[in-house]
Amino acid sequence: MSDNSPYQLDALLALLEPDTRPRIAHLHGHALHSHFQPIFSLAHRRVVGHEGLLRAWSAAGKMLSPYTVFAAAQSAVDLVTLDRLARLLHTANFVGQKREAGSPPVWLFLNAEPNAFADAGLWGPFFRDMLAHFDLPATSVVVEVLETAIENNRKLSRAVDYFRDLGCLIAIDDFGAGHSNVDRIWRLKPDIVKLDRTLIADAADSPEARQILPGLVNLLHEAGSLVLAEGIETQKEALLALEADCDLVQGFYFAIPAAKLIDDKAADDELSHLWQAFGVSLKGENRQSQSVLHNYVDTLLASAKRLADGLSFSVPAFEAAAQPFGSLPLAIRTFLLDSDGRQVADINGQHATESLRFLPLANTEGAIWSRRAYFRRALKRFGELQISRPYLSLTEAEVCVTLSVGLLLDGQAFVLCGDIEWRGEVDTFDVNAG
Repeated sequence: MSDNSPYQLDALLALLEPDTRPRIAHLHGHALHSHFQPIFSLAHRRVVGHEGLLRAWSAAGKMLSPYTVFAAAQSAVDLVTLDRLARLLHTANFVGQKREAGSPPVWLFLNAEPNAFADAGLWGPFFRDMLAHFDLPATSVVVEVLETAIENNRKLSRAVDYFRDLGCLIAIDDFGAGHSNVDRIWRLKPDIVKLDRTLIADAADSPEARQILPGLVNLLHEAGSLVLAEGIETQKEALLALEADCDLVQGFYFAIPAAKLIDDKAADDELSHLWQAFGVSLKGENRQSQSVLHNYVDTLLASAKRLADGLSFSVPAFEAAAQPFGSLPLAIRTFLLDSDGRQVADINGQHATESLRFLPLANTEGAIWSRRAYFRRALKRFGELQISRPYLSLTEAEVCVTLSVGLLLDGQAFVLCGDIEWRGEVDTFDVNAG
């Protein structure tokens, strides 16, 4: 592999116009430019990265999409050359502007053409040489890969390992679109997962999607990844990203792509307004949640006290104590679990229904619920009422929340639980979730 190959660093540097600021590159009659879209940390309320985006014009002055430019590659050599030139161009412009500004360290996000990415390291040490040329630490670079476009797991893992061994961070792009594979998150262990904008857009339109989004973000957090919500276009979508506990955001609502890097506080007003709106929303939801729940909380705690005052367990005593909770309008059922999570008694509430869809699961006598978080938390925080996140009940085939509290009967630990219907208007049922 010769040093003067068109895809090697020296040959590509020669394609950059020397006197332009920002730098421009020329290839196959196309003028290539860099634009950057900032990435913000919600918690820090400032820019923490910039994604390099390719902009191209034909010799006739017609703007071309990146897809059109890459689709015109006639060979593997052309594809690798174009992919590397784009990353070189973004890096040259990023480093030049950051050094002039002297601002705090931020990441440079670089997209990788999937086919070129899959063969990373097989065409010579361009990326390592490029970082050395610009004296850019590898830890300042986030390499984005569209994992759905690479079907070969071995190639994908090898390419990720190549960039990670250099010291770069790895981001999975457009997660949740098409055929994204959750198992690849475990295998690749990306530093950052970029949620496809459809996930946020769907959450803005669908209460069900909104409810699922925080769970997905939590899953990715538990896998060891930061979560970036991209394509944010409205304050409503930004608030959804904030509510779902996304770490980073990107989109037209905060800043459009531009040739020049923006100041790290350029979106300070938007972020300040966002946090203010979130605070107002949270307080309003807490008030609404307290208004909806206080009768249920007080009644279940009173039921627990009546049981505990009786000192010993009996089914009639349980049914008498549980009856007031069951008479509340949204109450589905009240049930008692022993210290192993085994159901020892239950009584239907006013809102109970028999689901033909889940009929084989309707009889819960002797069922064990010890894996449920509401049971574990009640035993860990004995005597304190716990409130679950909304979830699909196995017995009623509808979304509910469970209130639970630990108590002593005959010197043994029990957990008293009450299910109530979740109607979607209260989003703070997870006050004790964890």
